[in-house]
Amino acid sequence: MEEFYDSNELNEKEKNAIILYTHVKEIALYKYDAEQRREDSLIQQSSHMQTAFSFMSAAVFMVTPVIIQYRGVLSLEFFLVAISSVVFFLLISLVTASAAQFRQKLEGLPDINVLENHINDNWETTLATSQQLKQFVELFGKVQASKAKGNDKRVLLIRISMWSFMASIIDIILWYIIALNKMY
Repeated sequence: MEEFYDSNELNEKEKNAIILYTHVKEIALYKYDAEQRREDSLIQQSSHMQTAFSFMSAAVFMVTPVIIQYRGVLSLEFFLVAISSVVFFLLISLVTASAAQFRQKLEGLPDINVLENHINDNWETTLATSQQLKQFVELFGKVQASKAKGNDKRVLLIRISMWSFMASIIDIILWYIIALNKMY
């Protein structure tokens, strides 16, 4: 292919390729950094959900003996069902928030020996700066896509955790209204 172009035209194409791949490389690094920050933020958010679970479950278990002691006409079975349903949603919240913190195996950069073998096999094309930049972009593209996929799973788990937590609060309100209706 080089035989059809003179050296000035090739140099101009290489310069343009370098400019373009340098631009893509900057965007790739920015996107990767954004995914990394997103991952850290999601893990922190799941930790906050675990903390909320701790406070809520402590409150439920601290209040339960007092409520049972002054239950009036309400049966112990009523409280067993009510507290169990609240704790059920809280446990779902805890489990999904904990699962969101797992560090799963993601696509990573290849080992150095793999890179070296690739360069040995393709040294003529790898000499071009544009090809080096292209290789960088391709490698980081795979890593970033894998990290984004893992983060999307974390988002789903955190949403389930948050909705379960909200369900436990709604459940408390519903059981409170039911208890008031049974008492009066």
